[in-house]
Amino acid sequence: MTQSKTFCALPWMHLATNASGNLRVCCNSTPGKNFITKKDGTPYKLQRDDLQEAWNSEVYTTIRKQLLAGDRPEMCTRCFREEDVGIKSARQSWNSKWQEDKEYTEDAPFDIKYVDLRLGNLCNLKCRMCNPYASNMWVKEWNLVNNALSKSEYARLSNMNWPEQAKTWENLFSIAHTVDEIYLTGGEPTVIKEQQKLLDYFINNGTAKDIRLKYNTNLVKLPQWLLERWTHFKRVQLNCSIDATGALDHYIRHPSKWDTIVKNFEAIRQLPNAGIEIHCTVQMYNILRLPELIDWATPYGHRIYFNILNHPEELNIRVLPKHLKDQAAKQLQPYLHLDKVQGIIDYMYAEDWNNKYSKFMKYTIALDASRGENLFDLIPEFKDA
Repeated sequence: MTQSKTFCALPWMHLATNASGNLRVCCNSTPGKNFITKKDGTPYKLQRDDLQEAWNSEVYTTIRKQLLAGDRPEMCTRCFREEDVGIKSARQSWNSKWQEDKEYTEDAPFDIKYVDLRLGNLCNLKCRMCNPYASNMWVKEWNLVNNALSKSEYARLSNMNWPEQAKTWENLFSIAHTVDEIYLTGGEPTVIKEQQKLLDYFINNGTAKDIRLKYNTNLVKLPQWLLERWTHFKRVQLNCSIDATGALDHYIRHPSKWDTIVKNFEAIRQLPNAGIEIHCTVQMYNILRLPELIDWATPYGHRIYFNILNHPEELNIRVLPKHLKDQAAKQLQPYLHLDKVQGIIDYMYAEDWNNKYSKFMKYTIALDASRGENLFDLIPEFKDA
């Protein structure tokens, strides 16, 4: 059945949380504008509320109406921004995977196939493009680049314990019988032990063999308790977050160690039921060094997925001065055969955000001072930009 040009299958079969347990439309939708909220404006929470009530809420009904009518919901800017320059968006990929040949209406049956689960913000890195809501390692530095956290928010983000609450698991187990795929990220999912309850649920009732798992992992840790559980599942998709090689990887994904990343990457390649992709967040810090990452990754033969950073906006590649955009485009010419590389170039040139460059430098210098690092040591081109 033909759908509108803006249709997305997710609001009919998908459940997503952020690291605080708030329900949201999906991981690609605009932060702060994508929560599934009650009539009083407060978000529905996995650890507190009834999922079926949330599923029939006004937010879901409204976005379904918009997508069926061919409108572009405000929270969906990221996908449409990419599509407008010819890049295949997450929306289009999800439709390829999940859309069915049936009639879709604003009243969707509560039949969840795909769950995007963030069990808190526990992490072992403080990546430069991240924040304390997705990594507890960021809490102490947030005041350097943004408004200082309140005392209560500082405490909450330092130790998120909501996944321990009984309602969390009551809700998850209530939809487990319809789920085909679970996407676990964080935080860093390999250090979040609460997921054992979910994995063991499927293993113990004999259904793990029918479930696909998907992880975004920074490859800093590969705990044995997790590796053993993975063997029970139908498929484990490991999206390895690698943005650069060597010292630049450490700079972007502080305090990762490149030797550890390579060692663990080669280890997961031995897992018999694993699919492996290299996921690179394309941003100001690595756009001028993408060829080095591609040259390292190519011999392994795994797909490289380029995820264009959308926020914080000062790290978006549209902020680059024109002459550095030209340099990046020239350096990427030998790699145009790779999926999305031409799209990266087109996206970069589509708009001029150079008025945010001073904010980028202020952000960078503050973190450099805090971490004892120097952008110009790694990418001297920025020194005279």
